[in-house]
Amino acid sequence: MEIVFYSKGSDIVKPNLVTGFYGDVLDLLNLGFEIDGIVYDEAWSVSRFLKGHKVFGLDSRIDAIFKYLDIDTSLKNVKLGHLSKTDFKFILLAKVLLLNENNIVFDYFDVGLTSKEQKRLIKIIKMLKKDGKTVVIISNNLVFMSSVIDHVIIINSGSIFYEGNLDDLIKLRDVPDTEIIKFIKLANKSGANLNYTLDSKELLKDIYRSVC
Repeated sequence: MEIVFYSKGSDIVKPNLVTGFYGDVLDLLNLGFEIDGIVYDEAWSVSRFLKGHKVFGLDSRIDAIFKYLDIDTSLKNVKLGHLSKTDFKFILLAKVLLLNENNIVFDYFDVGLTSKEQKRLIKIIKMLKKDGKTVVIISNNLVFMSSVIDHVIIINSGSIFYEGNLDDLIKLRDVPDTEIIKFIKLANKSGANLNYTLDSKELLKDIYRSVC
C-alpha cells in the first residue's frame, strides 16, 4: 500500500522532518516501527470510504483536505476500484489526514507518477512538514527524494548502511547508482572532473563550466 502510518517509530526518524528510506517497509518493521494500514473495499465510493458510516459532520473537513491535496471534488462519488492509480493514492492520503495521523509513510508513492504529479507530491510533502507532520519516504528514486528530504537512511540486509545528509553521501560517492551518477562516473573516467550530484540542472552547469 502506498500510504501507511505508524503509532510507534524510532529515534532515527526525527519529529517534524522528512526522512528518506532507501529500502523497504519491512525494514521499518525490523527497526521497531509499528505500522498501520488502511482498510477499504474497491466497491465503496470515495465518499463512503472517507466518511465510514458517519453521514453528517465530515463534509467540510473532506472539502478542506481535497483543496489541500488538490483533489477534484467530483471524485467523491466514484468507486475506489474505478479510480486511476494516481487518484487512488491521493485519496488514501486524504484518508490518513482525515484520521489526524501525524506520522505518515509514503511507501513507493512516487512510482508511476508523472513529472507534474511528482512536483505536486513534493509540494504536498513540504506543506505536511510545515504543518508539523513527520514524514517518511520509502523510495529507490534518490533524485526524487533529493528534492524534499532532510536526511536519508540506507538499509542493506536489514542493517543501517548509511544515515545522514544526502549531499554528504553523494560527495562520498557511496550513493547507489542512478542514471546521473552513472554518467558522471563514466565522464570522470574519461578525464572529466564533474561534481557528484543528483540534480540534472546542476550537472549541466558543471558540464558547461568544464568545457569553457
